[in-house]
Amino acid sequence: MFEPWKQLEYHETQYKLWTCPKKFVYIPAGRQSGKTELALRRLVRYLPIKKNHPTKYMYCGPTYAQAKRTAWQRLINLIPPHWIIPNGISHGELTIQTIFGSTLYVFGLDKPQRVEGLTGVDGCVIDECSDIRPGTFDLSILPTMVWSNGWCWFIGVPKRFGCGALEYRERYEAACAGKLEDSAGFTWPSEGVVPQEYLEMCRKRMDVRDFDEQFNASWLNATGGVFHSFSKEYNVRPCAYNPDLPIVVASDFNANPMAWVLGHRHGETFEVFDEIWLRNVDVPATLNTLLRRYAGHRGGFQMYGDASSRGHRTSAYLSDYAAIANDGRLKKLGRSMHYTTSNPPRADRFAATNARICDGENNPHLFVDKSCEHLIHDLSTRVYKPGTRDTADTGDQGHITDALGYYLYSVWPLGLEIRNRQIIGILPGA
Repeated sequence: MFEPWKQLEYHETQYKLWTCPKKFVYIPAGRQSGKTELALRRLVRYLPIKKNHPTKYMYCGPTYAQAKRTAWQRLINLIPPHWIIPNGISHGELTIQTIFGSTLYVFGLDKPQRVEGLTGVDGCVIDECSDIRPGTFDLSILPTMVWSNGWCWFIGVPKRFGCGALEYRERYEAACAGKLEDSAGFTWPSEGVVPQEYLEMCRKRMDVRDFDEQFNASWLNATGGVFHSFSKEYNVRPCAYNPDLPIVVASDFNANPMAWVLGHRHGETFEVFDEIWLRNVDVPATLNTLLRRYAGHRGGFQMYGDASSRGHRTSAYLSDYAAIANDGRLKKLGRSMHYTTSNPPRADRFAATNARICDGENNPHLFVDKSCEHLIHDLSTRVYKPGTRDTADTGDQGHITDALGYYLYSVWPLGLEIRNRQIIGILPGA
């Protein structure tokens, strides 16, 4: 056996990973727990496999310097020297050419255009995925695999912070849930791989959340989370629809996505039993979805929502407002409209939401059905930019929790009186 390829002591999860046939595999695992070693060996293992085209493989890190420091010399050491053609190692280009016609590249993704000129990439490892800019794989790497049916391993630590942390977590969770085609997810802690005395030293020196993240490979809500009170353990439970109670409809008037929260109020408790999440639609189309789902509802509707568009796009807001106010189906079923002339400060709205999630006596007053995946995800992952009170929203983030917050602040405004409320009530059949 080539010396650098000394026998690894796989544990069960690592063995399942090594033998996994899926094309795209997400591997958030504990620090120093063997994920990079396994990934580098996988790249080298594929170099002798001949195909009907010159094969290409890539190792990618967040930056050029990090990729070179982490993988370059380790890859050279792992490849048997007689596999490499004369002068086949380019330390300037970070490429290795083999006698099999295969080439191994090392790239930094701080400049994704470095990889965009390649075609026919057969396999790739992306390391420290929490620090890779969102969209990099889809826009820069995946197109290089179109003609080669390439595979990719996404490895890293499940960080709270990092520009790509949210995307990495979303992709991993979707892969584990079977929602990404030809994908799988694996995770394991550092314990059992890293010497126990080293772990104990780190445990004593590190913040408990940092230790859980780095060595226990735990996905944690970020410190500085907007909804720091939210816990899936306490706030997610079955929430039943009742045809005889009013449906509270809390809306964010955003075209893409249109995010509405549906729930019932039970005294001081609000239970969310459904959500509407639609892309590239207007308010009338969203109303169609609502009324298809609850066409026979007997308890009427209470409409709450976004007033911000009144200040930023008045004509669009009035159109949204008029669509709800004039919908004959809603009138027949009975509805009231509760809209403020302006939105409250975000800090007040977030505080009101956290107070419903869990009050100062540790009592939860907000519950969400597990089917409301977008709302649960947003409550779990929405964070502030480090050192600021500005939200670090990316992509679709923020819309559905904003919708929820408009309602919660309106009904439970932490003792503040809302003086600019407009209420229009219509009885059934009016």
